[in-house]
Amino acid sequence: MDKLNIVAPVRSKFMMEEMIEAGANEIYFGVSNPLFQQMSFDNKFQTVADYPAHFSDWEDLDDIMSMAKTHQMKVIFMANTPFIPNNLETSFQHHVYRALEKGVDAITISSMQALNLLTNVERDTQIISGSQLAPVNKYGAEMLTELGVSRITVSQSMTLEEIQSLRDLDVELMITGNFGTGSIANCCRLWESPNNGEIGEGVRTLYRILSPLNNQLKQHHILDSATDCSLCNLEDLVSAGVTAIKFIGREAPNPVTLAMVVSMFNEWKEMGVSGFSIEQKMKVMEQEQLMWIMKWVPRFCEKCRCTYKSTAITKTYI
Repeated sequence: MDKLNIVAPVRSKFMMEEMIEAGANEIYFGVSNPLFQQMSFDNKFQTVADYPAHFSDWEDLDDIMSMAKTHQMKVIFMANTPFIPNNLETSFQHHVYRALEKGVDAITISSMQALNLLTNVERDTQIISGSQLAPVNKYGAEMLTELGVSRITVSQSMTLEEIQSLRDLDVELMITGNFGTGSIANCCRLWESPNNGEIGEGVRTLYRILSPLNNQLKQHHILDSATDCSLCNLEDLVSAGVTAIKFIGREAPNPVTLAMVVSMFNEWKEMGVSGFSIEQKMKVMEQEQLMWIMKWVPRFCEKCRCTYKSTAITKTYI
């Protein structure tokens, strides 16, 4: 557990200070680009509910880089758009190279196209495959490592045994924690748009399902990953080879609350290092005043909804 790195989002100096206080080991961010009206080169909306999702000025990174160096934190730059128009490929490269000039340690990409465009990146810069380029088996992971990827975001569809099979590869393994599809098995990957009410909000919402048997229209949760967590399974995931857990939320309305989520996972990790049992950890967490503020409550459901262990899951079709 002591080798588990906690990767937190940052979009401002204030948010950086909060994540340092919460105990994050690594931070990640993006920088907005005027070439796009809505989305940037990291597949993130420029604003979400009027909150910025990126740094808007490259000069703002100077303080962030200085703070990261002082606290010995790895800095990850997000360049994980799944598609880059041909006429913007050179602009994408310049965007990434500018981040490298600022001193970032790693680049997250989410397409083979981006990986090919960054073949000339210096060897000491880590390349990370994002969730949209997550391999679903060992063969996909082998291919990515052969192409220079040294940290892989594990697909939520992989079992613990399949994750463990990747330990033979010379690659770091990362899961996505707290809310989001991340390490939740069998989640839908429907597109989310905070700016368009006609496009759903991924697994955090209800979807209308038309039954093929009786043509009845009902609303169902696909898996409420907004209230699931990976806490109870962190030990199993680390034992399987996971070395990092990344938290979603650059656009979070309240960075303080998100930092509390990070702090809780960090506390769970530290209790694991100290030899606490899961039952002891759960008792401590249930006494915390944390998430009751943000209405995201670790349910400790004992149903292993967020584990990779074999469970009976009914598949529905939209």
